[in-house]
Amino acid sequence: MDFTQAFAISAAGMSVQRMRVEVAALNLANAHGVQAPGAPAYQPLRVMVTPSAPFDALVASGLQPGALPTASVQATAAPPRMVHDPGHPLADARGFVHHAAVDPATEMVTLMSAMRSYEANVAAMNTTRTLALKTLEIGRGA
Repeated sequence: MDFTQAFAISAAGMSVQRMRVEVAALNLANAHGVQAPGAPAYQPLRVMVTPSAPFDALVASGLQPGALPTASVQATAAPPRMVHDPGHPLADARGFVHHAAVDPATEMVTLMSAMRSYEANVAAMNTTRTLALKTLEIGRGA
C-alpha cells in the first residue's frame, strides 16, 4: 500500500465523522421542536456507511482506489414524543403536544464518539505523514 492510499483512508474516515457530527448537531438543534397537529414531525437523522465490498475482499485487493465506503444521511422512522400539555397552543384534541423524537443524551454520545473517531483518523494521518517523511529522509541519505 502506498502512502496516498493511507491518506485516502484517513481522509474518508474524517469525512464520515464530520458528517456524523453535523447530523448530531442538526438533531440536537431540532430536539425541542414542537409540531402542530397533523403536521409532519421532525425525523431524527442518522449517517449510514455502506461498504463498497466485504472487508476481506478489500484487504485481498490491496484497497484499490475508489474502494472506500460511502456515507449517506437517512431519516429514522421514530414516532414523535408525546407530552401531555393541554394548555399548549399546539396541543391536539387529546391535549398532547408532538415533540421531535430526538434523545439529547444519545446525540451527545454520538457527538463524543464521532469526535474521538475523527481524532483517531487525524493521528493515523499524522503517523503516515511522519513515515513518509522518514522514508524520504532515508532515501536521501542512501
